[in-house]
Amino acid sequence: MKRILTALVLAVGILKGSPDFFEMSPIQYSKTASSDEMTRLASEISEGKWHAASGGGKEFLRAVLERLQVPVESQVLVFSKTSLQNSLINQGNPRAIYFSLDAYVGWVPGGKVEVIVEDEKLGPVFYVLSPPVGDKAPVITRHTDTCLQCHANSRTEGVPGMLIRSVNPDENSHPLLSHGTTLVDYRTPMGKRWGGWYVSGKSDDPHLGNQSTTADIELEASLTDLKDLSTTINTDKYLVPTSDVVALMVLEHQCRMHNLFTKAKMNFLRSAWFQKSMPASLASDDEDGMAWKSANQLADEIVEGLLFKDEVELAGDGVIGSEAFVEAFGAGGVRTESDKSLRDLRLYARLFKYRCSYMIYSKAFKGLPPLVKARVLVKLRAAVSEEGVEEFDHLSRREKKSIRTILEETLPDFSSK
Repeated sequence: MKRILTALVLAVGILKGSPDFFEMSPIQYSKTASSDEMTRLASEISEGKWHAASGGGKEFLRAVLERLQVPVESQVLVFSKTSLQNSLINQGNPRAIYFSLDAYVGWVPGGKVEVIVEDEKLGPVFYVLSPPVGDKAPVITRHTDTCLQCHANSRTEGVPGMLIRSVNPDENSHPLLSHGTTLVDYRTPMGKRWGGWYVSGKSDDPHLGNQSTTADIELEASLTDLKDLSTTINTDKYLVPTSDVVALMVLEHQCRMHNLFTKAKMNFLRSAWFQKSMPASLASDDEDGMAWKSANQLADEIVEGLLFKDEVELAGDGVIGSEAFVEAFGAGGVRTESDKSLRDLRLYARLFKYRCSYMIYSKAFKGLPPLVKARVLVKLRAAVSEEGVEEFDHLSRREKKSIRTILEETLPDFSSK
């Protein structure tokens, strides 16, 4: 018994305490070749099958977005110096971010295009695209060390991932770290969100967007109502004139879910690999095995995220954003025969009409290890059943019924036992 407990303690220490465990076997994140959309695009460029106008700028960005099927309407703008191309970012030249179900694209006018795409084996993979110059084709470079300095730490669940931060920027867009920073997702109070970001649209909750401050004064949350940003910055430099409040809220939720999926995948793979060196009683694949217990625990976190546990309530009439984003976002979803979708937005009291995440259709969810996915679906079915689970009492019987209907019609695995 002592030998078993010692082995288990050692295993937990290796899984949770070791730096960059995803660089170890069996994952070896930085050493493993990717096979994602950017890898395929690089092949098309080398074979002369994909071209983009030379000179860079908006047209190159637009070409990349079209190739990755990322809607321009998803644009949000961040003016704090908190990314790879800080030297180009300021209040008049914010960084634009665009996103789809499986990809994120960043761009600063005058700079390169940054891309994060989901890879079947590795999860999110980071790239920088240099635009074509003259007769020279675009260059795609995979980044590991540089990007992972910020995109693989406790803010991203300890794995390569995405993050949305709220900071107190000064007039030169530098974050005043003495005032602290806030990691933002759907659980974050609205009054702490969006410091260092531009926010168009209307919110009945005050927030920190559209402001700068000084070292001796912290930002104070305030109400804003901007149809677009044309009176704030030169929006001609960007593909659309907005940094939409609804797009920001959707992005915040999506980043958290992507990180939870990657965390589950990588931790389970490492656990299953380590289990091979365990005593027989811990190396089994049944409920007593280390890998099974890992999958079960990781599934709990995912289901909490999928069902928006602890989501903050929106004040008053909620938020009103860009109709163009709402339309583009809704068009990307799967729908039932009665036209229900997990992408249906509510925008008052809460973000979504049906509180089960559309991220369940993502490549990241589909790519979860079978045991992890199986445990997620078991727990999800229980949570939205008529009997329900006390932990998810924030869902009404009517909402749970709608969620069940949508999942039964659109997610074949959901009905499988």
